[in-house]
Amino acid sequence: MKDLNGLQNLSVIGLIFSVVVQISLIVIDKKVENIWALYPTWITVFIIGFLLKKFGKDEAHHHH
Repeated sequence: MKDLNGLQNLSVIGLIFSVVVQISLIVIDKKVENIWALYPTWITVFIIGFLLKKFGKDEAHHHH
């Protein structure tokens, strides 16, 4: 994950967190409407991070 920028790291952590939460909800037999919507959101954040890294400046690594 060291080659990922800030948004990409955030999205990977978000995806992992979402999976853990969803499994936990299944285990405790709770339902959350539209929890599936988290996945395309995290994927979109990852893609935005990728595009920023490829075509723009990665502001996360430029601390002046």
